[in-house]
Amino acid sequence: MDRHNGNPKWEITQFNESFTERVTELANRSMSETYSPKVIEEIYRSWKAGFLLLMNGSDLSGFICGSKYSGTEARILLLAVEYSSRRLGLGSKLVDAFMNVCKSAGFLSVRLEVRTDNDSAIAFYRKHGFSITSTLIYYYSDLSDAYQMWRML
Repeated sequence: MDRHNGNPKWEITQFNESFTERVTELANRSMSETYSPKVIEEIYRSWKAGFLLLMNGSDLSGFICGSKYSGTEARILLLAVEYSSRRLGLGSKLVDAFMNVCKSAGFLSVRLEVRTDNDSAIAFYRKHGFSITSTLIYYYSDLSDAYQMWRML
């Protein structure tokens, strides 16, 4: 909280491994797939600059992480915001920060996967310039389908 007016003051910071448990818990509360701390750490080690936290003081409010998909393309792997902090523009803040990291790294485009029945996430990503490029049949562990979405930087 901002000491002067009591309003939240969110800041984007780099992930470090001391946040592994909190990120894992948020991911598992927010998404239909289950993630282990080991998976979170492997994502971080694969591209440290592509793992960002959204903090409100010492409280984790959200995160985004991605990978280098190719020499010219990045991929958003996970994006989560605490339920109590949703609809405040924080997901957009995380996506914008991630896109800036991608641009700085010289990527030309970004891709991601989203459940075909997750209408709010699909609308969110469309708002951020992503388009559906294909359907991935039986993509998730429960055999649900995914859309692959893509955008130029």
